[in-house]
Amino acid sequence: MREKSLRLSLIDAFLCSLMVGAGETYLPAYSLSIGMGEVFAGILASLPIVSGAILQLITPRGLQRVQSHKHWVVASSVMQALTFIPLIYFSATRAPNFWMLFGILTLYWGSGFSSGLAWNYWMGRLVQVDEGNTFFAKRARISQLGILLGLIGGGLALNYKVELGPFSSVFTLLFLFAATCRLLSSAILSTQWFDPEWRSEPRLGFRASWNVFWNNTQKRQFFFYLVPFQAAVFVSSPFVTPYMLAQVKMGYGHYMVAIALLFVGKILALTAIERFRGKTSGFNLLLFGAGAIVPLPAMWALSTGAYFIYFLQLISGFAWAFVEVGLSLIFFKDLKQEEKVPVLTVYNLLNSVAIILGTYVGGKFLWFFGEKITSYYAVFILGSVSRGLGFLPLYLLLKNQVFGQAAASTDEPTEKAS
Repeated sequence: MREKSLRLSLIDAFLCSLMVGAGETYLPAYSLSIGMGEVFAGILASLPIVSGAILQLITPRGLQRVQSHKHWVVASSVMQALTFIPLIYFSATRAPNFWMLFGILTLYWGSGFSSGLAWNYWMGRLVQVDEGNTFFAKRARISQLGILLGLIGGGLALNYKVELGPFSSVFTLLFLFAATCRLLSSAILSTQWFDPEWRSEPRLGFRASWNVFWNNTQKRQFFFYLVPFQAAVFVSSPFVTPYMLAQVKMGYGHYMVAIALLFVGKILALTAIERFRGKTSGFNLLLFGAGAIVPLPAMWALSTGAYFIYFLQLISGFAWAFVEVGLSLIFFKDLKQEEKVPVLTVYNLLNSVAIILGTYVGGKFLWFFGEKITSYYAVFILGSVSRGLGFLPLYLLLKNQVFGQAAASTDEPTEKAS
């Protein structure tokens, strides 16, 4: 039963990633296509993540009422699928205003975060620790493949203005496909195994979750150092899509290739990570990836050539895969089961604060200096400087904590022998 559920989890990952590739990835492009300004399109790529993180604070109370992490995951996944319905309506009829679109995307991200919190706890019970690296690396590769396929399909449909039956807008077709994939993903989730004995008594409310987070000194310190780095990431990252579409004037075909290469880079990195599984920790992977992405934003100022952008996207994807896998392993291995929901709830909220700060700085900069290519270059350079300043204290913290522990464990047999 457990093995069957793990196989089904891989199918769920593929379907969910198709939704991301064909739907979520093109939301910034949709914002620009309906007349949102470049700054507003960048804000819509990040700020709903913040409000979604606030919305997911209901998860601990919801889990106590539902009394099943599986049921909560399935319900949240269905809710995420349903958020595409108003997008389908608006893309087929009239454009929504900023606040309508903001509300829809808030529900999308909030339900996604809420599902992820309970899913992490569920998978922590379902996946044995010794097979965690292998399973999650395989699941990540399947996810990246699904995103890539959805992305390519969506990009080709937009580039060639594909119309199918009554769907005169390509975005309508993409959002319908994304909703269908997420509903199928929810159905797969509903068939996976969840032992009623796994149910824990979740602590109610944000205060109780905060207490669990605060009492874990080491993790608290780690997340407090991680948040400034995440803020630095969002100084520039929300504005990459507006830059490519509005400033470089990329067509949807070239844009699709650029985004696809980001995920090709991730797939290549995941293959490399798999070869060294068991020989490194999530913290080491995170440090390598975080250090590698520091100079990347500034490189956008070097050239507007398509091939250079393709190359930059490829190495960006490679570096980001180490960050994402590192965090996944930290959440899976280094958090106790009873800590997962409360600690990740607080982490999502802290991360949302980071997104607000980073996006505000980058957006304010573009707003003040104007939506022109030199302003984007300045934002990208500022993004690299900010990432460097955020990475240094994170590196020093983990170097002392993780590498120091590794050295101590290496020396321990010698001390016993003497």
